[in-house]
Amino acid sequence: MRFCFVDESGTSPNKPNASRPYFTLGAAIVDASDWRECNNKIHGFKVRNHIFGELKWRFFAPHNRDKDNPLLDASASDRKALSLEFAALIGSLPLQLIVCVTDVEAAFTYNSVNNQQELYYFTYKPITERFQYLLQEHNDIGIVVADHRGRSDDKLFRAHHSSLTSAGDRNKSGYSRLIEGLFLQDSAHSTGIQIADYVTGAIHRAYSVGDGEHAALLKQNMRGFKQQAILGRGMILHPKKGFRLRNKTSGGVVTPAP
Repeated sequence: MRFCFVDESGTSPNKPNASRPYFTLGAAIVDASDWRECNNKIHGFKVRNHIFGELKWRFFAPHNRDKDNPLLDASASDRKALSLEFAALIGSLPLQLIVCVTDVEAAFTYNSVNNQQELYYFTYKPITERFQYLLQEHNDIGIVVADHRGRSDDKLFRAHHSSLTSAGDRNKSGYSRLIEGLFLQDSAHSTGIQIADYVTGAIHRAYSVGDGEHAALLKQNMRGFKQQAILGRGMILHPKKGFRLRNKTSGGVVTPAP
């Protein structure tokens, strides 16, 4: 059985915004038999570097002053070094990554996207589809675990997941390999969600500003890497019709064909 841990890059915007052209959702997929190894290595990284508490992508930013940031006393150069070490560690773990970068302006041209919640669901669907395909490839079953987002949002998210995975019409993907419903967990208590948060932040930065230094260390774990076919498998640029590369570079991740 495989667990698909999902997290997003900040709050999804409620309308197109030129300064925030993308919304990104990422997934870290771990076989149940490999979870202990992944957890132990992440824990080892924290102990080795005297880090106590949850790790988030934004905590490594040089000017982040969140009160719960365990790196508050670390210098900008130390945060950068720790971030690259953490990215390399994730890249060495036995897991697969799937990330969906959504072009917000293009998404809002769809009738199904009218607010931030619908944008989140619009981005979530390609993630679940690729997870289903991965399970089919390995003749396995899986469960999706996401970060909790508040009681009312959680209730709506569970209902959306149930509707998405139980629908059987020909316009929706079949989800025969997914079992149970959506599990929601506080990221502070989930190694998998913390990994997904970091991965999503790194890929989002690569596409948003063209800085792919961290994302490059994760590329080998993206679904489709061994087949030299990451685009569309582990890296989804969504929607396919209308996605625009704003910065002329993805920071060395993958770019759509011209």
